[in-house]
Amino acid sequence: MSQAALGCFLVAAFFGLGRTAPGLTLSFRMPFSASSSGELYQWLGHALLLVPGGVLLGLALAPWVAPAAVRLWRRLESLDARERLTGGVLVGVVAFLVARIGRFVFLLDRPVTDDEQAARFGGQVLASGRFLVELTDPLEAFPTLYLYVKDGMGSSFEWLGLQVAWALGELTGTGSLIFSLAAAVPAVAVAWVATRRLGPAWGAVGALLVLLSPMSALLSMTSHAHLLSRAALSVAVVFFVLAEEKGGRWWLGLGLMSGVAFLCRPFETLFFLAPFYLWVLWRLVRRELPVGACLGGLVLGWLPALVAFLAFNHAVTGDALLPARVSMYTFPAKLTQSDSSMLERFGANTSYNTLMLAVWFLGPVGLLLVGVGASWDRLTKLLLSSVLFLLGLALFHDNHGIHSVGPIHYSECAPALALVAVHGLKRLVEVARRAQLPPATLMAGMLGALVVGLGIFDARNALALREQAHIHETMDAFLNDAGLGRAVVLAPQYAVAWSQVPAFRRVGSFVLEWAPPHPSYESDLIILRDGEGFARKLRPRFPDRRFFRLLPGKAPEPFRLEPIPDEAPAAAPVPAADGEPH
Repeated sequence: MSQAALGCFLVAAFFGLGRTAPGLTLSFRMPFSASSSGELYQWLGHALLLVPGGVLLGLALAPWVAPAAVRLWRRLESLDARERLTGGVLVGVVAFLVARIGRFVFLLDRPVTDDEQAARFGGQVLASGRFLVELTDPLEAFPTLYLYVKDGMGSSFEWLGLQVAWALGELTGTGSLIFSLAAAVPAVAVAWVATRRLGPAWGAVGALLVLLSPMSALLSMTSHAHLLSRAALSVAVVFFVLAEEKGGRWWLGLGLMSGVAFLCRPFETLFFLAPFYLWVLWRLVRRELPVGACLGGLVLGWLPALVAFLAFNHAVTGDALLPARVSMYTFPAKLTQSDSSMLERFGANTSYNTLMLAVWFLGPVGLLLVGVGASWDRLTKLLLSSVLFLLGLALFHDNHGIHSVGPIHYSECAPALALVAVHGLKRLVEVARRAQLPPATLMAGMLGALVVGLGIFDARNALALREQAHIHETMDAFLNDAGLGRAVVLAPQYAVAWSQVPAFRRVGSFVLEWAPPHPSYESDLIILRDGEGFARKLRPRFPDRRFFRLLPGKAPEPFRLEPIPDEAPAAAPVPAADGEPH
């Protein structure tokens, strides 16, 4: 009883931190590596209050739940092949529903960052049968953040795999559905590998770890490329396991899924897979693998992706070796926008993202489980090496990445770390059994820490994401409910517009620019950037539309829409948002 009382007190104390000076308020502000004092209090409170509180609550409930848990465990271990398949499908359905419902409930089916909008624009361009489309004249009126622009033509600068996913959504009318489907894949893949190696019950534990991990659960609600590469790399690990056991066509499968991941996130894919391919090369050198079947399968698997990659680059930039994303810097490829030293990048990028992984994967419990399971066997060592290799990529670029859905550039690490953590938990159970301690008690404590600690952590961050999504919902509602008909609205930068509302300014958002209009300009309402003489220059392009200007309103209304006459005077200077790009 005292354990339950202390556990409840610690959980209550966490929520009590909301009354402190920094509180527990989460915000979304530039630069990406900035963390509010409320975030820091939440992270400390999670580690020092929620985790031990969850452990105590789990231990307090163990005597009541242990008998049922043992029966469930034994039932899972006795599943036959058909029941395991059904269980895998059920895991996928649950993961899909969590991602899909979360997107609509917490993100309000809206982007978290500007690159999601740019990627969708690229998909719309591809769906129209083109690689580039003509932008507006003047070009400055078009929202070009994260777009590739060349001679007045443009499209998204995102990788081909992401644009193809959006193109499929456009052509089928399913929108972001493909991303929610991709979000379900890692849980199924982790469950499959853990089941094959440790048993069905441990497969269920592995799936649970993926679903509970904040960096997995929250990213799954978005439409980022990381969802696609994470899913492809998860399946690649499955095919690697099968290829080592059975060879043959599974090497082809490994190459195919590696290529799919490459089309979505090339650099991250190469660094993540490097330990696996180095191991395969070592085994080939030692003649432990059939050279023809292995190399032939891998080459054939990679070939379609490489051909598509080169052909797409040539169609967009005119150079097969010059991707649009790289061309925004220099060529040969330079992945940094500044000349910071490698030591500076290690601290500001590698160290920062390592901390974010520790916070967002499974918190302190995850660190313990990964540390214990890392040396289980060759596969766990390869998986952990992949995580370290990927962290090493941070030494070559300076894009820290947002952390509001976890360390976004390291999302592919979540399934790998979950697999290592499952082995770590099994090792702890074996240690407890040898020490004649009840394994059920250990599992109850761990489960309490994960469910209570991560459940609250996930919920709080999801609700914060909903707050920033409310900014975009409100902005859209203001414009769509104005009854403008077929119109063009000239507006200041999006971040300048929404930051005029004090409540929005306190929350913040990483969506800084208006969504690019559909390439066909078919929408009734088109929003473009304002500037001197823009209305006069744009009218010939949109002769059948009325023109309006979005201006600051008079209290209590933050905005007003003013019709622009045919001979409009020069626009007033547009104020700048502090710290925001123009």
